[in-house]
Amino acid sequence: MIDSKKLKDLLGRLCSIKEDGTLDGEKADRSENMHRLFMYPAMMVPATQSAMIEAMTHILPSNSLAVDPFMGSGTSLLSCMEYGFGVFGQDINPFAVLLSRAKAACYDLDGFKKAFQSIQEHIENDNATDIDVSFANIDKWFNKNVQISLSKIRRAIQAESCYDYRIFFWVVMSEVIRIGSNDRTSTFKLHMRDQKDIENRKIDIIKEFFYYSKRGIEDLADYREKLQEEHLLDGYKFSGISEIVWGNTQKKIESNKKYDLLVSSPPYGDNHTTVTYGQTSYLPLQWIDPQDINCPYDYLKTTQEIDRQSLGGRIDSKELKRVINSLLDKSPSLSAFYSVIPDDEKGNYKKTFAFIADFDESLESIVNAMKPEAFYIWTIGNRFVGGREVPNAEILKDLMERRGASLFFDAERKISNKKQAKRNSSSQTMEKERILIFHQDKKE
Repeated sequence: MIDSKKLKDLLGRLCSIKEDGTLDGEKADRSENMHRLFMYPAMMVPATQSAMIEAMTHILPSNSLAVDPFMGSGTSLLSCMEYGFGVFGQDINPFAVLLSRAKAACYDLDGFKKAFQSIQEHIENDNATDIDVSFANIDKWFNKNVQISLSKIRRAIQAESCYDYRIFFWVVMSEVIRIGSNDRTSTFKLHMRDQKDIENRKIDIIKEFFYYSKRGIEDLADYREKLQEEHLLDGYKFSGISEIVWGNTQKKIESNKKYDLLVSSPPYGDNHTTVTYGQTSYLPLQWIDPQDINCPYDYLKTTQEIDRQSLGGRIDSKELKRVINSLLDKSPSLSAFYSVIPDDEKGNYKKTFAFIADFDESLESIVNAMKPEAFYIWTIGNRFVGGREVPNAEILKDLMERRGASLFFDAERKISNKKQAKRNSSSQTMEKERILIFHQDKKE
């Protein structure tokens, strides 16, 4: 059992972090922990996560294991790795799995440089004008010259024999797709640019790929140096446990291990009305060789398939009433929120309740994967639906306390440096979020 003196010391450290402004991450470096390899939606700030994780090293044993069941771009995993924690991450989005693996799998700089040189030569010697992929509306999202260039890049990456190198360059190509397609970059939903804007854009896709590849390798070198300084490399691999897999957290954690620490930021609501992680991933996934992606469902079935598979993505209308009643019993905060919604507006909150129900199921999977006296670091924001603020943080507190986890620390942070979508028709942009740290009561 962790003694009270150590818990008091940890609380003091966390309060100091809260007071010195570190949590706001206003001076965050976008290159830190390869944050900019691909501009994934709503990425956490490494400096913010690292400060709290460092505090945890003073209370958790040196062989501790950390988990992120909604890992997204892998920010929390890399922050845990730099402090020596073994890590396990999973996500329902196959692109998130590829992205996190690209950041955490391999730090063989000489190998990456040689692979890049080979890919570069392959592209420069490729005079074909064949377009290697075909999907609905490809001409809407990509100009012909862009399609030809992306096909050359795709063939060059496919020619690379090493999986670790391939996934890194698939992600680099994905960032080039993000900026080079006809999709707007100001929103995470698939929205066409204005036709005039499309006609005036002059982007050399291959030149951009070479630039982002070099930049990515430089950022990889910087993170490798962090690990080397702490003697956390075994050859060109992280010396601790590092597992990244596809997984549906609502169903289970795809690991038999038990974890000391959770560091995660769950979705703030269903992906259709908040951040559309799946739509962000849809165009890159069209170009990535499916043999390098392990996913049990047809993630390219529609532009919204990944989001439909995610929390709150599907609603069982027959079960909804029962689900709502169950949730109201579990969470006084949710019950209070629900009670002020007029009866004729309650139907507008179906997706909200579907999401909370799925998240509640996920918490059951998560808590079952944690050790006795585990710590949970949740970063969560309250979203707005129908002009009303959904108290996500308070609901999380209720649901965690029902599972024997007591709130240990509570702080608010500004999210000005967290890459997020602008206001949309469904909800307004959140400007703040909460960091809630829970301590699990000892379980037998």
